[in-house]
Amino acid sequence: MDTILVVEDEEALARVVVRELQGAGYRAVHAADGEAALAALDEAQPDLVILDWMLPGIDGLEVLSRVRRSCSVPVLMLTARGAEIDRVVGLEVGADDYVTKPFDLDELHARVRAALRRASMAAANQTVEMLSFDQGRLRIDLAAHKVSANGMDVSLTPIEQKLLLYLAINAGRVLTYNQILENVWGPGYEDSETNLKVYVRRLRKKIEPDPARPRYVLTQWGIGYYMDKV
Repeated sequence: MDTILVVEDEEALARVVVRELQGAGYRAVHAADGEAALAALDEAQPDLVILDWMLPGIDGLEVLSRVRRSCSVPVLMLTARGAEIDRVVGLEVGADDYVTKPFDLDELHARVRAALRRASMAAANQTVEMLSFDQGRLRIDLAAHKVSANGMDVSLTPIEQKLLLYLAINAGRVLTYNQILENVWGPGYEDSETNLKVYVRRLRKKIEPDPARPRYVLTQWGIGYYMDKV
């Protein structure tokens, strides 16, 4: 049974979300503010966090920032802020997906399933033991679940890891935006090119010696992204 931490200060909405998740077979834990969320993260060890942006005290972005310093649990931002710039900010900080209030419960279920599926697939990708690029300067050790760049370990979220792995195992081949979205995010994300660009930017910041002049994750303008062969 997957555990989902719901961080939401609107009591009525929190009750609905928790009830729906429990009805779908998940273990749902509720936290009403940022401090409670950080405590529950350690206690509950959730498989997914549904995190409201606007929280009393420590807001959702700060909670997300602190979460990303310590773990790679998938985080689904739940917020009334629907502008694209807000979505980009959330993704830049480390959110894995984004749902804008008001939302349809079926959509929430679909997003939850997709996030858990991506995390599960990233954890299960142990068939490739090691991929090495640029004479070993970039190493993807699937057996140890680690990525290192220039000898330093790099912390990646499940979706960042899956994005990097998908590009790496297809090294030498240009992958279209839609191919990447379908294989990394899954069906229903074909119109999420903005999200993809945010994640590529985040990934480059973590693995590239100079993110402004990428060496590993390369752009084929108007088509997609690729990595040179190992």
